[in-house]
Parts: sequence; C-alpha cells; structure tokens
Amino acid sequence: MKVVVSLLAGAVFPLAFAPFEWFWIAPISLALLYWVVQQAVNYKVAFRGGFIFGLGQFGVGVSWVQISIAKFGGVNLPLSILLTILFVAFLALFPALLAALLIRLRANYLLYPLGWVLFEWIRSAIFGGFPWLLLGDTAPGTFYSGLAPLVGSYGVSLFLATIALLLFNIVRSHNLRLSALLLLAMLLGSWGSSQLNWIEPVDKSLSVALIQGNIKQSEKWKLDNRATTLATYLEASPPENSVGEGVDLTIWPETAIPAFRFQLQDEFLTPLEIKLKSEQRYILSGIPLLDRERRGYLNSAILLGGINKSGVSDGEESNILAEYHKRKLVPFGEYLPLPKLLTPIFKFIQIPFSNFSRGAENQPLFFIGNTPLSVTICYEVAYSGLTFSQLPEAQLLVTLSNDGWFGDSLAPYQHLQIARMRALESARPILRATNSGISALIGADGEVVKQIPRSEFGVLEVTVKPTSGVTPYLWLRRYFEL
Repeated sequence: MKVVVSLLAGAVFPLAFAPFEWFWIAPISLALLYWVVQQAVNYKVAFRGGFIFGLGQFGVGVSWVQISIAKFGGVNLPLSILLTILFVAFLALFPALLAALLIRLRANYLLYPLGWVLFEWIRSAIFGGFPWLLLGDTAPGTFYSGLAPLVGSYGVSLFLATIALLLFNIVRSHNLRLSALLLLAMLLGSWGSSQLNWIEPVDKSLSVALIQGNIKQSEKWKLDNRATTLATYLEASPPENSVGEGVDLTIWPETAIPAFRFQLQDEFLTPLEIKLKSEQRYILSGIPLLDRERRGYLNSAILLGGINKSGVSDGEESNILAEYHKRKLVPFGEYLPLPKLLTPIFKFIQIPFSNFSRGAENQPLFFIGNTPLSVTICYEVAYSGLTFSQLPEAQLLVTLSNDGWFGDSLAPYQHLQIARMRALESARPILRATNSGISALIGADGEVVKQIPRSEFGVLEVTVKPTSGVTPYLWLRRYFEL
C-alpha cells in the first residue's frame, strides 16, 4: 500500500507543471509524501518510500532526456532507456534522502517544508545542478504568483510545502482549527501579494520579431542544408517579410546560424551587417564560435546592426556589436564531466559539438539603441543567478533555445514555464526565441502575451515595454544565494 501511494504521489507531481498546470496537485502530492514518512518505522523504510516517490516524480517529469540520447546521441533504444533510468534513479535519491532526514524530524514535523526546500536547493546546485520541476516554478498564472517577486522560486516552494503540511494536519485532524485558519490566511495573503506592483515601465517600447525556423535537428548541421537554413531566417526577417515595417530587433534562436563565424564572415555576416546598418535594424542570433585558446567551441549569441554601445570583443570581426557566450553548459550534451574517467565509458555518445567551453562569468550587456538587455542560452534560464546576473541594469531579458533535442515531449512546455517564473521574479519581460517552439513574449507578470505553437514555422511580431526597478526578491539576492 505504501509503495503504491509513494509511486502515485510522485507520478502525479509533474501534473502541477506545464503543459497541465494543475498546480493544486503539488501540495497534495507532497502531503502524501509526508504521510509516507510518518508511517515509516525506520530510516530504511523512509528512504525507500522517498526513492519510489522520486522514481514517479522524475520518471514521469523528465524522462524526455531519452529522446535526445536515442535520436541525437547515436545510442540504441535499449541503452538509451537504461541511461535514462540511471538518470531518473540518481534524481530520485534527493527525495529519498529527504525522507530519511524527515523521519529524524518526525517529532518536529513543522520542519518538513524546510527540508523539502533544502533538497530542492541541493539538487539545483550539486554536480552543476538540475533545477527542474522545482515546486515554486508552478507559480505563473496562479493565485500565488505574486509571491514570486517577493521570495523567488524557493520561497514559493516553501509556501506550497507548508500548504501541504497544513493539508496533512487537517486530514489527520491534528490541530484542525489552527491548521485551517493558517491555511486560509496563507491563501488570502498569497492572493493579496499578486495585487502589488514592483517596477515601472520605461518610456520607449521596442518592436521585435521572433523567428521560429522549425529546422529539423537531424538536418540542421548538414553542409548541404546551410544555405537553405540561412535563407529561411533571412526571408522571415523584416523587411523581407511583408509585415515587418518598423521592427527594431529581430531575434533568431540558439545556433540558428549553423556554422562558425569565420566560415560565414565574408559571404554572409559582413553583407548582413552592412544591410542592417543601412536599415537601422538589429539582429540577435545564436551561433557557435571557435574558442582558439581552449581549443573548443562556444555556444554564443551575437548582435548585428545599429550602433555599438557595449563594445566589440574582436577587432578583426568588428561587425559584431556584442557577444554572449553560454556559461552553464549541458553535461554530456555540450561537455563531458570528468573526461579522463568518463570518456572511455561514454565514447559511444556522439552528440554534435560536445566539446564546448564555458563563457566568462562577467559579460557585457547588449544594447538596442539605449535599451539594455541581458541574454541567456537554453537551460541557463533555469538558473536565477545566471539569468539575473545583469540586473537591475538590464531592462529586458532575452533567452535563446533549441528544444528540438527533446521532440514532442513535456520539455518545451516545462522550459517555457521556467522562463515565465524568471519574468515573475524579476518583473522583466522576456523574449524567448526557439528553433521549434515555444517562442513567446512573456510579460513582466509572467503571463504569455503571444506565442508560436510547438513544431511550427512562424514569425512572432510583438511590441515590448522594457521595465526598470528592483523586486524584493532581486534585493534579497544581493545578500543570499536564492
């Protein structure tokens, strides 16, 4: 019975996240985990219950990693499933260790919510971290969304974990009246927080076009397709498209330019730069760059056109106004951890460009006219420390991604929801450009203003109002790693 409850409680946990967004399931799921801990007779039983919960949680929630391993890693189906099971089992250790800790705190069960948040933080930090399916990231679009700019994702996790504890107490009739009153007060307080405003819009708006090329991952890097891919993005960009009048900035997704800069400098980038300057427009695009010093690659974003305000990094390639190099790399996808130890084991994985170098910690802002913006690439947006490293100076956030690695799975929806959480925490609009979806304009309130559906080619033209100011959460981040 307890095994079934643990597995089901974990399996329904991801339903609180996108695309389902049944947020009310999360505290119920967690309350069931509390029950499993309370019923455990020793550490071993509690650990097993937490581990089974984790297998359900991550087996349902992040099993999409199997798609990239099998389709793009050159690994056969049985082996890709085995690697995914090992990954899920590793993640399941975190709720297992949490449950073992909670049984020690059973007499002080009011500490249960703190334990949950502690292990979310550990999972997000250890071995590079995996901040996915964090309880607080369910906040966008809910009645408790106003808590995000106050206390951030971990603070919202603490709120929901406490709600779960109160539900647990109510069901078992423990301090029933007090628990019910506290629950009501927390629900009303969280709703009230959503009525607060922490930022101010700046005077100038930007007209932006997001291009979702929907280039198949299996075709993207083939030399024969390079010209077609570049033409796809150029023809979709203003003013070539018929509705692009007055667009200030066009954004192409992660590695939209499928070649190194030196390979395209004369025939593509320089003519494009000249054209953009004559039209007084900007293009921000993902592109791989060579890292000659470390003999690797950089997963980068470059800004072309307009007037240089942020400084040029390379004198010989001065057509680039600004560059950003990805700082948080994907283990096994963009680099191999412990290469001397793991290379013999993982030599059968052949994901393209698996030797990326990490970008510098401090990198310049991008400027569109006088508007400063900050750029992140791919799952960097899951790390608030990276995403907010240039705040409060940045008035607009841009994130480039290529979720084509994960096919038609839950991953693109979960990724978008995480970006929405960053918008909420910072009270900054986010422009999200992806190869195959979901490209979107996210408002400073975390709501999706406009989007292009999954697996479709599209051009999303939006007007965005940058914002300035500091939310309480951003202020707290100056003193604490939250």
